[in-house]
Amino acid sequence: MTPDKNFMFALVLGILMALTTPTLAALGEIRLDVYVSLFTLEYFAAKAILRPRLRVRDPVAITLLFLFLLIVALRVMEVLGVAPLS
Repeated sequence: MTPDKNFMFALVLGILMALTTPTLAALGEIRLDVYVSLFTLEYFAAKAILRPRLRVRDPVAITLLFLFLLIVALRVMEVLGVAPLS
C-alpha cells in the first residue's frame, strides 16, 4: 500500500523546513526574509514534485507567493536606493 500524496507532501515539507531552520541558524543568518524565501522555494518544489491532491484553492501558496514578491520588491527598492531596509 502506497502512502497518501498529501501525507508524503506534509512529511517531506516538514523535513525540509526542519533541516533549513537549524542550518540557517548555524550559519548565523538572522534575516527573516531569507527564511521565508527558502520556505517558499521548498513549498513549491515539494508541491511540484509530489503533486498533493487539493480540494480547495491553496491559501498557503498564495500567501507565500505574495510574501516572496513583497520581499523581492523591497530588495529591488533597496538596491535602487528608494527605500533602504536597514
